[in-house]
Amino acid sequence: MGGPVAGLWLTEERSALDALSWLESFCEVRVENDESLEFYVRNPSAIGLRGLAHPSPGPFHLGPQSLEDYQEMGFPGLDRPPAAELALLAYCRGRENHLLLGHLALFLADRFDALIDFGGMLGYRCSLHELSDEEEAVRLAEARHLVSALPGQVWEMPYATYGGGCWYSHVGDREFLAAWLSHPDFSMIK
Repeated sequence: MGGPVAGLWLTEERSALDALSWLESFCEVRVENDESLEFYVRNPSAIGLRGLAHPSPGPFHLGPQSLEDYQEMGFPGLDRPPAAELALLAYCRGRENHLLLGHLALFLADRFDALIDFGGMLGYRCSLHELSDEEEAVRLAEARHLVSALPGQVWEMPYATYGGGCWYSHVGDREFLAAWLSHPDFSMIK
């Protein structure tokens, strides 16, 4: 694994297997176990992408993910916390994998009525350990400015890090993800 990832925050307990019939209409899907799917996108135009390489990049994985790191910090700003998370990830990097992952996340978020956890701060392209406090403040301000300029809702959700620290991830609604997909700086987070 080495590609980008997105989390689908669900309002009720659901399984990746609940997405099987939706994905089978445009993907080659293999059930990995009782909880996860692995798949290749056979027809990217089914989710709004045209002109991608054929066969499409991949594979992709959809399976359960723990919300434990977020539960420690709570879910500030959300009317109700998510009941479950499904992780959607690409095994490979590259622009096409980022695009496909973003469009797959939007497709599945529509069907599951889910929020999208981007797995970090959009527009924040540095390791936390490489920056001085002043540089980190500037990068955080840039990331916050980037997402505030887009339509839809986005939250800066705290989560517990190893060693007792705290960091943040952007979590957005479907309108926000749709806008992010068409932004010139679009990229999912690896």
